[in-house]
Amino acid sequence: MESAKLPEVRLRHILEQIDGILAATQGRTFEEIQGNFLYERAVERAVQIISEAAKELPPELRQRHADVHWQPIIRIGNLLRHEFYRIRARDMWEIASVHLPVLRPAIMRMLAEFDA
Repeated sequence: MESAKLPEVRLRHILEQIDGILAATQGRTFEEIQGNFLYERAVERAVQIISEAAKELPPELRQRHADVHWQPIIRIGNLLRHEFYRIRARDMWEIASVHLPVLRPAIMRMLAEFDA
């Protein structure tokens, strides 16, 4: 069994969460999901996992991929854990529909480094 602390395992965790969110939001509008407790909590939890996994990636790996905006990814996890009352449904929708589709190819490139 692979250690959950290995960078490639953490990257796979990020990818799994991105894929789950993208599948859940595909073909939907903000208006369709707004106010849906289960959807909103699921997206928040997935983003929190992405944030935590990103935070635990080795700094040198994050530095090699400086095109990824790591600090906002890490900060959103802190907000979700400690200042959850500041998170708006529209913010989570923007993360799900705008930022994660951009992050996915970067994570795929990073994973490819470990498969080479």
